[in-house]
Amino acid sequence: MKKIYCYSLALALALSACDDGFEETNQDPNNPTVVPTSYILAGGQTKLIEELFGLYSTSFQWNLTGMRYMQYWTSTLYTDTDRYVTIDGDFTPVYYNGLRDIQEVIRLNSDPATIAEAAFSGPPQNQIAVSRILKAWTFHNLTDIWGDIPYREALMGSENVTPAYDTQEQIYEGILQELDEAYAQIEEGAGTIEGDLIYQGDMAKWKLFAQSLRLRLGMRLSEAKPERARAVVQDALAKGVFTANEDNALFVYNEQVPFVNPWYNEFHLETITLAVTNTMVDKLTALNDPRLPYYAEKAEALGAYVGMPYGVSAAVAGSIKNEEVSLPANAITTPTFPALLQTYAEVLFLQAEAAARGWSAGDASQLYQEAIIASMQQWGVPAEEITTYLSQAAVSFDINNYRQAIGDQKWLALYMQGIEAWSEWRRLDFPELLPAPDAAAGRDIPRRKGYPLTEITLNKNNYESAVQRQGPDVMSTRVWWDQ
Repeated sequence: MKKIYCYSLALALALSACDDGFEETNQDPNNPTVVPTSYILAGGQTKLIEELFGLYSTSFQWNLTGMRYMQYWTSTLYTDTDRYVTIDGDFTPVYYNGLRDIQEVIRLNSDPATIAEAAFSGPPQNQIAVSRILKAWTFHNLTDIWGDIPYREALMGSENVTPAYDTQEQIYEGILQELDEAYAQIEEGAGTIEGDLIYQGDMAKWKLFAQSLRLRLGMRLSEAKPERARAVVQDALAKGVFTANEDNALFVYNEQVPFVNPWYNEFHLETITLAVTNTMVDKLTALNDPRLPYYAEKAEALGAYVGMPYGVSAAVAGSIKNEEVSLPANAITTPTFPALLQTYAEVLFLQAEAAARGWSAGDASQLYQEAIIASMQQWGVPAEEITTYLSQAAVSFDINNYRQAIGDQKWLALYMQGIEAWSEWRRLDFPELLPAPDAAAGRDIPRRKGYPLTEITLNKNNYESAVQRQGPDVMSTRVWWDQ
């Protein structure tokens, strides 16, 4: 993982060299002007994580937005996000940066004029497949946040600067196909690829990730298109999904600033403005959940776990000192704590739900318990504490109310995965969360984000078509699968 700094620096230097305009007369063999696709892939992965999880700054932290909507964390100072003040959000940086890099890897490995050079970073078909999986993962996160977005006409550069918006149904079908084709495209025997900061070129892991994502996306269609959902879920399970925590899709940050876990910056290099909510602390405490010390620290001044009041005014939040509330656990704020793209625990919860719906032959109760166990093992909870937790009546599985049982426990397990937690809360309607007490204009918990001002002004016709089709451009409008 320490290579990430070198990849980014080399990429920047190589790109600047390409712009000098005198490559043919002033080439330095020790400073090539052709950028290896491994550098572009590493840069693309890094940018996508930056833009969705907030690697270098707080400006794009959609994962954090989801965590605040889902009442994992709240602000101790600036509470606008927790009170749903800002309606719009900007998706354009994801297209112009991370997705553009990933698309370039695909282009260079597909063009006969560049494929030989690209092959130095690994088998072209495997580079393309990994890039396609990353594209699918990114687009599914974007559409889950906004609903209808540019998809089929996106990433065309100057050829089309005003792309049409696809419906979320079209986007889901597109990314489901993309994932399955990428899965089939991978040739494990052809060799690994370089520049992969998620699985270090392990193609077997990428195949598992592709089908685990299809399992997630298939289940996301459960209310909007149940028969299609069932077919996708069954197909993904048949082809193979995560079977252990070792399969988790993780982006592990670098130990060197600025390429560190963003929470290291927030809690060690900047003014602390985030704390664990009373919603989260109270729920974990009520269930005697052994993950509490792995999720939060005791309030420094009180020696006990105390959640920060969620969604209160800035004046109220500012009156509470940081040492009086629980901050995120120290392990979460280390430089290398990873961004979680998908975990084995989530996959088991999906399988439990599939079994409960009659879509698979598994035992729903057993899979539900295995999902909780996987989550706790992921965080390092001792076995005896896990056994004690599962023995409680409050944790038992109720097949007649599986949505609530799975929704409640999945919410606890998706801690630090804000976008996915927000999406599953919208789909399952559990846990039963109350809106912020000081919500702006009496708003409820958002169901989506509003479109960016740049789209409203520069892509007006397509924006208006999307709004007319999907519904008003407000946070209460539900995306297609949220039924």
